[in-house]
Amino acid sequence: MKFIDGLERIELTMEDENEIREKMIAIIREKSRQCYSDRIVDYGTNPINCGAIKDPDGYAEEKNECGGNIEMFLRVKDGKIEESKFVASGCIFTVAACNAATEMARGKTIQGCLRINQTSITTHLGGLPADHLECAFLAALVFQRALRNYIVTNKKQGT
Repeated sequence: MKFIDGLERIELTMEDENEIREKMIAIIREKSRQCYSDRIVDYGTNPINCGAIKDPDGYAEEKNECGGNIEMFLRVKDGKIEESKFVASGCIFTVAACNAATEMARGKTIQGCLRINQTSITTHLGGLPADHLECAFLAALVFQRALRNYIVTNKKQGT
């Protein structure tokens, strides 16, 4: 061990760094759960529907004033949402709201997906801080635009 200005310097291995990182993430998650619902923390830190769909049936994108960007992708089969994904840059609440919209859509009919809005997303997440309700609004807006894109495209194709 080396000493620099009276402080002990410790050499860490990659395994040590990974273990420390995991412990720090666990502490952050635990502290976050004291303030926010489990769904917000889980969806925001480990979104299961994050990613793109190649050649989606429905697609929409929105850039917001905060510099964030949201993209929604839909795959429809037999009139139901078979797969729904998103790509989002932004805060944990934006990511959680996008993941909520995509989760709520899975397996639903197009008609059933029309009910996915700011309120339903916020409720699904167990609430959002008042200063982050805009995140649920944007997620709903982009999701509905992707749904509309699917509907309009299919009308043009006559299906």
